[in-house]
Amino acid sequence: MTNNTIVRVSFHGLVTSDQYAYFMEFYSEVGTLLSFIGIVSNIINIITFVAMGLTDGITVSFLCLSIFDLAYLIPSFALGISIAFAVIELRTLIAFVVEPHGVSILIANFMVLVNVTNVLTTTFLAVARCMCVAKPLHFKNWFTTNKTLGFIGSFVTVAVVSYAPVIANLGMVTTFDIKKNITRPILWVSPKRESIKVIAWIIIDLTLPFATQFIVVICVVIMASSLQASSRFRQSAVLSPENAKSVLKQNGKVTLSSTLTVPTDKLSSKDVRVVQQVVLISVVYIICNTPKMMISLAAITVPGFTIGKRYSNTYLCVNTLRQQFEIFNSAVNTFIYYRYNTKFRSTLLSLFK
Repeated sequence: MTNNTIVRVSFHGLVTSDQYAYFMEFYSEVGTLLSFIGIVSNIINIITFVAMGLTDGITVSFLCLSIFDLAYLIPSFALGISIAFAVIELRTLIAFVVEPHGVSILIANFMVLVNVTNVLTTTFLAVARCMCVAKPLHFKNWFTTNKTLGFIGSFVTVAVVSYAPVIANLGMVTTFDIKKNITRPILWVSPKRESIKVIAWIIIDLTLPFATQFIVVICVVIMASSLQASSRFRQSAVLSPENAKSVLKQNGKVTLSSTLTVPTDKLSSKDVRVVQQVVLISVVYIICNTPKMMISLAAITVPGFTIGKRYSNTYLCVNTLRQQFEIFNSAVNTFIYYRYNTKFRSTLLSLFK
């Protein structure tokens, strides 16, 4: 590689180097544990959804989301380990054969790419269910397996096209490490990366979080309203003393008046459970996406709030917390499926009998 730029971050600002080391240690311990739990839970998700049969778009969507979550959590687990080694180097004179800090930067950038697919798939789930709720007769059978796979494929394409150029301008190059006084592979950054990253940052860190947050919030409001309306309808449909008067006897036979007829556009019990799943997944996303939005706003409004600038340590620490939210978002869905998806629950229990 030519025109190499070797990254050496000088940590300063509101957070000291010791405080930064504690934050990294926190990520290494908590993040690695959460990632491991998420890896196990998403493997369970994938096995269960495949066993259920991929006959409808919603199951395919849940399966793809589990695959993307797993693809995010595996490098997240590796990131926790590499950060642990980086903390050891930061606190001691020990030097590993490969720079742990550089490895962690590479892994973190790959996680950014995968997270784009997670965000878009979650938004797709919210929009698809919202459309089915708002216009059930029009869209209930519209999101077929093939159409869903087409959307998922486009999300992967968007993620790769938007962030792969940034990753392509990163690497590890063997050179002399001044800090540890040894020759080893350390982080290499192309001089062109910053100009490329600006474009990717506008798309991934600025436009995508705010746009998807707005869309998902609107969808959650619509779906929540629909669930409330469905609940009220079911309660009103219960035979009350007033309803009992509508029972008519004709030719010795008991019949119900048409006032108790169930409209065909109301949500079935199965539809209600699906909407409940998507609403909870969406709410978790809204909560876990908020830190990323706040960091993006701070990066715009606070000078020096980025890597290598005045508030470098602060920036890295809050991003560490952001990643904890993203890991949680990727790890928690199994419990939602188990609670609200009866077919998922019965299939899962049958697999482990």
